[in-house]
Order: sequence, then C-alpha cells, then structure tokens
Amino acid sequence: MHRAIWVLIALLSLGSPAMAQVPSPPGVSLEAVAVAVDAGDLAVLRAASADRALIDSLRESDPETLIAFQLALAQAYAEAGLKEEAVTAYEQALMSIMMFRGQGDISMIEPLEAVAALQSDPARQARWLQAAFDIRERVWGQNNPNLGPYRDRLNTARSAAGLEISAPSGGVRAGDPNFDLVDVYYATHREATGRSEPSEAFGGRRGALSFGVAEVSVPRDRAPGSIPRPSVWTFEFRPDPNKHMILNTVTPIADRDSFFRRVTQVVADSGRKEAFVFVHGYNTSFEGAAIRAAQLAVDMNLDGAAILYSWPSRASLLGYAADTRTVADEALLDDVAAFLTQVANETGAERVHLVAHSMGNRVLMRALDRIAARDAESEPLFNEVVLAAADVGVDEFQATLPRILSVGERYTLYASGRDRALQISEQVNAMRRAGDARTIMVQPGLQTVDTTAASGGLLGHDDFAGSALADFRAVMWLSLAPERRCVLETAQADGGRYWAFGGGDCPEQEFEEATELVRATGAIDRALAKLDDDISKAAIATRASLIRKRDRLQSIFGAAATPASPGAAR
Repeated sequence: MHRAIWVLIALLSLGSPAMAQVPSPPGVSLEAVAVAVDAGDLAVLRAASADRALIDSLRESDPETLIAFQLALAQAYAEAGLKEEAVTAYEQALMSIMMFRGQGDISMIEPLEAVAALQSDPARQARWLQAAFDIRERVWGQNNPNLGPYRDRLNTARSAAGLEISAPSGGVRAGDPNFDLVDVYYATHREATGRSEPSEAFGGRRGALSFGVAEVSVPRDRAPGSIPRPSVWTFEFRPDPNKHMILNTVTPIADRDSFFRRVTQVVADSGRKEAFVFVHGYNTSFEGAAIRAAQLAVDMNLDGAAILYSWPSRASLLGYAADTRTVADEALLDDVAAFLTQVANETGAERVHLVAHSMGNRVLMRALDRIAARDAESEPLFNEVVLAAADVGVDEFQATLPRILSVGERYTLYASGRDRALQISEQVNAMRRAGDARTIMVQPGLQTVDTTAASGGLLGHDDFAGSALADFRAVMWLSLAPERRCVLETAQADGGRYWAFGGGDCPEQEFEEATELVRATGAIDRALAKLDDDISKAAIATRASLIRKRDRLQSIFGAAATPASPGAAR
C-alpha cells in the first residue's frame, strides 16, 4: 500500500471526535438535500447525514452523489465555522472515495487539503498536507515542476511543527515535446481564490469581472474531439503534457483595456482574423472550462483568438439551483453583453463566433437579448452562434430567439435525444429543454441538428465537440448550409424542417476531408484547383481516390460554387 494511504488511515484513526449517533428522523429526500446544500441549511443537512436509509440507498445505487453530498456537507460546516463537524464530514467523504474510486484516487487531494486547513495544531496540519502531497506526487510524478507550490506549503507546515522539510526529487523528465501550448483569453465573474495552483485559481463565488490568459497544453496525438485526462482506470497517474490536456498557468491581466489590447494583437497577427467566445455549462470548474475552450480552438484549427467567458458555476452535482440563480443575475448579464459587444467591435476580428454549452446557453441568450434590445437596427455583430445541448426551457427559448436573430448571422442548435443531463433538468424544472431532441425544437431562423444518431452509446451532452465535430467544423469554418452538409438528412417536424445525423448520403470521412481541404486552401475554387493539379501528377493507383474526392467536393458545394470567403458557402 502506498505511503499516502497509511498516512490517511493513521489520520482517520486519531482524527476528530466522531459525530454523535442520533436516531434517524423521517426520511429526507435527495431533492431536499440539494435545496439544503444550496441554502446552507445545516438542520436539513444534519438530518440527511443521519438518515441511514438515504445514505445506504446512495451508497448502493449512486455513490458519486453520496460523495458529492458528503463533500457539500463538509463545506457547509466549514463555512459555518463548525470545524469538528466539517472534519468529520470530510473524513466520511474520504472513506467513500477510497471505497468507490480506489485508494489514493486523485479526488482525495482536495478534501485532504481542506482538512489540513481546519487544523490548529501545526503537526496535524502537516500530516494531512503530507497525505495530500504524497498522492499528488504519485499522480504527477516526483519530477513534475508543478509540485513546487504544494511542496512549499507542506514545508511551511512541517517547519512550523518542527519537522524536517521535504526536498525536491530532481529535474523534469527528458523527452521531445509532443504537445502544443494554447492561450485561452478569459473573462470571468469568478472570485479569485488567491491560490497559486492554476487548477484552483478560481472558485465558484461571484466576483467582479476580471480578465487574463490561461495556458493549456494539448497533446498532438490526441483524437479530435477528445479531452484526455489522467485516469486511475487506465493506470495513468501522472499528468503528462504529451498525453493529457493540462491547465498550466493562469495569468491575470490588469484591466479591460489591457486585455483587449492583447486580444487585438493576437487577431492582428493571425491570417484569418478569427475569434470565438465559449460559454460553458453547469457543474463546470474554471479549469474544465479553459480546457474545453482549448480543445475547441485546436479542433477548429482556430486562426485568431480563443476567448472564454467563465461564469461562477459551483462546479458541483448538487449546485444546480445556485448555478440557476447565477445565470439570472442581471448585473452579470449586463457585463456579459458589454463584453461580447466589445469582442465584436474592438478586436479587429473579421469573423466572431459564439459557442454556448448546456446552461451557458441561458447566459448567452440573455446577454444577446440585451444587445438586441439596445441595437435593434444594427448589422449582425456575430457570425455563427452555436447553441449546444441548450439547457433552456422551451418557453424562454421560443420567446427569446426571435428577439436575438438580428444579432447573429446564423443560429445552430445541436440537440440529442440521448442527453441524460437535459432529461434530468426537465424533471427539476418541470419543463422540456430546448436541447432535448426527443421533441425537436424547430423555429424560423434556427437551424436545428439532431445529433442522436451521432451520440452512439454516449450521453449526448457534448456531441458538438466530439461525435458531431465534423459538422460543427463545417459550420464554424465555412458557414456551410445544413442542406449541403452531406452527413445530415432533412427531416420534418411541426413548424418546419430540421436536420439529423444518420441518413446522410456521404461517408463522414469524405465529408471531413472535403471541408478540411477547403479550410486549408481558403476557398472552394482553390481546393478544386489543387485537386486537379494533384490528379494530373498522381500515379494511376491513387488517381481514382483523388477523382472521387474532387467529385465529393463538387457535390457538397456545387460545381459552379466557388466562394472566395466562408460566408459565400451558405
């Protein structure tokens, strides 16, 4: 057994006083627990933690929710200043993590460090920090330079306790880099934590709008659409930039003007003068949002500025109600509207796209509603507006969309009938969600794409960035109309038509190759000319495949269609 586990078991054995056993009260529902977590209602949380039927049910059927509840309970106790109760709840969560995720799982680190922060005795604090550091060192590798801040914190505690300090193990592992570094320029209403670790730079509390740049390493051998992360299940314990996507640094930028000067320079230095803004969804940390934005930038082969707006999601399974209130904050939405307008008007980008995911669609649509109300007669500020897995009630969506159509050149909704997250949201909100394709959303001015067939066995909540990536690229790169995207078939619903995966008349690989060639050459006529030249020089064995590729390109865009810019490919 690894040393960290022995340390943890020892800590738990000498830990804090256990909570008194109390008779189980009448059953507490999981819905009541979620409301109590959101409201910080300690009475209900205490009752839930003592409800053996609830705890046993979660332990048997939904251990992930059990862990989330135990961690939320611990945090609520800590925020209320109840240190002993908080430590006990964290200990229970740690035991559950060990039981269901495995001994030494990386998710143990945060509660271990939280318990350390609650200790008044330097020796006990050092022991808990040592347990956290040992897991982090095993997961990251002894020579990982990112261990520095954690080792410094541990040594401060060890020194205060009169213990010997821990020395670094050596240098960075050698080897040729097989990754790229992607800058994601961010604006966020998250309050800074003051912590030096990039993954913990921002939490879920609301703060003033601030700006900066996040650097993410992206492996070159990564499959398009994927976000590889270290996993105990694949025996990958160390975050390796050659294999995994990693948030390396988070660097604040002093003010709005400095931020836009930086972004404007990035756009000016690019060839295509592009920018996109990504707005993440519910239960998303700043780290997760930055990594997703970087994945989109790389898979889109972005030539310009990748921009993230990160709203203060609690990043918790039980934080849905809090996240719902956050995305309705009037002042926050005013800030987002002003920020998006500035991106469109002041960065010099010739094409500005907007992409929202899940609950982030509420932020985006409500901000665009403000922009449209202010500038009702203006030209569109944005090119492609992609609404992915929209966790927006159908009534709000249907009412808002007509008001915001003038702000963007085109709106695409990606929806799936397999989206379990939206099906749960429907139950919580007692209303169907716009991104749930079990009942398709069709409205004038909206191009709806049903990705259910592309979802396969997946949950369907991230199709736009994964299994439906080829179609997403055709939208973002070429503004290609859905009837020309041959991986889709046309379907009819009450109120109009939509498009769906699963019945297109061309293989996805051929469609990908055609759109990639147009993207690479810059225009359809140049792509056709290149293929003609390649065919004239090709050996007989390869000429047939090139001719087929040229025919496919012509069938997608039309023999006479030779747009000089993406906008002409509609």
